[in-house]
Amino acid sequence: MSGYLRQVKAIIWKDFITELKTRELFSSMFVFALLVMLIFIFSINLSLVKANQVGPGVLWVAILFAGTLGLNRSFALEKENGCLQGLMLAPVDRSAIFFGKMLSNLIFLSIMEAFLLPVFMIFFNVEVWSHLGPLVAVLLMGTIGFSALGTLLSSLSSNLKTREIMLPILLYPLMVPVVIAAVRLTGQILDGKSLADMMNWVGLILCFDIIYIGVSIMTIDHILEE
Repeated sequence: MSGYLRQVKAIIWKDFITELKTRELFSSMFVFALLVMLIFIFSINLSLVKANQVGPGVLWVAILFAGTLGLNRSFALEKENGCLQGLMLAPVDRSAIFFGKMLSNLIFLSIMEAFLLPVFMIFFNVEVWSHLGPLVAVLLMGTIGFSALGTLLSSLSSNLKTREIMLPILLYPLMVPVVIAAVRLTGQILDGKSLADMMNWVGLILCFDIIYIGVSIMTIDHILEE
């Protein structure tokens, strides 16, 4: 078990070192999310609609679009530099490769969300600090599912010439249940409701998180071998 965890940590550390050298993944994700949010804020008249009604949808659209940009680069860099072939030749469990890449994507996305939340609060004039705990929990649950499924599909689409197009086509339809639940939870949390009153939506997200991770573990061997 300790050897397995060392393999996962090594992959995460490799991704962090690569990002520190290039600084292209996080910056592009954050700028893209910021632009998406700016486009929406200038197209919405907040004097006619409540920010709590439209804000959660805008926040999750920005996260999904920016996250897809990062996921596209996740395995593309490995393929371009021949790193994935080296990982496949190394005595590393295939699921360790998946979890390493998934956790790297999860951490990068979580950092981006931490920077994006204050921007969301300013643009939509909503107060999130009193609901920060439940809001972070919802963001984490949604991001785990997105990272798990996105990492799996990124490894699949990395073998295709049209990977930039195929990843969103494959990813977004499968993410619909998680996104609907996350948007509903975010909106109701901003309205002052507690997570205990919305356990049906919480259960939906957690079920799909488990399904995405389970399917990824069962199929990652076959996908990486292709």
